[in-house]
Amino acid sequence: MQVEKDTVVIIRYIMKNSRGDLLENTMEGPPASYVHGSSGILKILQSQLEGLRIGESKQIFLSRQDDPVGDDFIFDVLIENIRAGLPQEIKLGYPLNTVPVECAPGCICYY
Repeated sequence: MQVEKDTVVIIRYIMKNSRGDLLENTMEGPPASYVHGSSGILKILQSQLEGLRIGESKQIFLSRQDDPVGDDFIFDVLIENIRAGLPQEIKLGYPLNTVPVECAPGCICYY
């Protein structure tokens, strides 16, 4: 399976600003998930993830022209999982908490 419209994509990422400051790191905590093709994450980020498969990674540069904050950002993204979106998830535009999984010691995530 690959990242495409109406799939639920679970990602881990490291986000840094133009100065190299670490802003977010989900590599060892709960991952992020979204419905591809919805407004869950910026469209420009989604377009860069299109076609990737589970286990693949990509470095994405977001320039200040594409960002409402007005800074440059670097994302190191890992595709952790992909599944077909449920009809209700596609309609709502975000993943539902359907399957609990222990993602880290003492932490329960939902895929």
